[in-house]
Amino acid sequence: MRYVTRPTSFLFLALLLASSGAFAIPVQTGTTDFTLNVDTDLQFRLENSWGGVVPTLTGAAPSGHLNIDFFLRRASLAVRGTAFQVFTYYIKLETGRFGARGNYATSSQLQDVVLGYVPVTDVHIEGGFLKTPLSRPAVDSSPQTNTLEGVSDILMYPNARAQRQNGLQVRALLFDRLFLIRGGFYEGARTGSSGALGNPPYINPNGWPMVAGMARLNIIGYEDNYTYAAIHLDGKNYMSAGVGAQYQPHSGALNADGTFNDYVALAADFYLDLALSGNTEAKLILDGYRFDYGAGAAKTGFGTHGEAGYRWGPIEHS
Repeated sequence: MRYVTRPTSFLFLALLLASSGAFAIPVQTGTTDFTLNVDTDLQFRLENSWGGVVPTLTGAAPSGHLNIDFFLRRASLAVRGTAFQVFTYYIKLETGRFGARGNYATSSQLQDVVLGYVPVTDVHIEGGFLKTPLSRPAVDSSPQTNTLEGVSDILMYPNARAQRQNGLQVRALLFDRLFLIRGGFYEGARTGSSGALGNPPYINPNGWPMVAGMARLNIIGYEDNYTYAAIHLDGKNYMSAGVGAQYQPHSGALNADGTFNDYVALAADFYLDLALSGNTEAKLILDGYRFDYGAGAAKTGFGTHGEAGYRWGPIEHS
């Protein structure tokens, strides 16, 4: 039986499409040594489902008729700032699908915890619960997205939550901001969380971290944020292309002999955002992926993702 879902999101105080810079609320700390900004993101959704008789968490009503559901797709509160002009911090608390199917017991989770050091301009050394780099859409900003749902469903990471995991990374703009590099070491697959607990075979038995990174060519403009806006709303043009990769030994699928394949992921993507006349804007995102957990593994394969959008004033179609 095929189920059909038609979701619609409404902008709440225009926070869905607004840039974080435009709607960040600065808090006066009384000193230039410390800065503090508060960001919010509220996304209300009306979701209509029909097309079957089996009640599910996302399908039709038990009668098989239209099921109308009101809930908050995303509600988050974040704080960010600097200390002594060389240290940065970003902490985000988020609740997803709050109230969906009448469930108000959804727990809030730490979505990002980023502590950074800026030794020189455009170079950030960061540690914490980080978005794992692979492509530009993989590290985009959920409050500044172009579509209701992004690329997350086809990002087959070994052990991550919302494309995030603990790690240590470097973000840098190089050669007059022509190139961007972003990468480091991340937790990845671990026995006890993503593998057997107490009994062999053990996934990632040596405990090696995942190596992940991406490199981009900034053709027009540049982006220096921790996450990237899918649509900028700032009157500037952006064009970039990039490649990315992830690798962790013995963290793929289990073989018949009790060993694990290596995990490998590759990606390439293109991004274009054009600010047009008359307060309009057009954008295009294209990206492709190859995930390799070993021959015949369920998560081994190719994936593609694309978005096209056009904004006319406060109205956007994608």
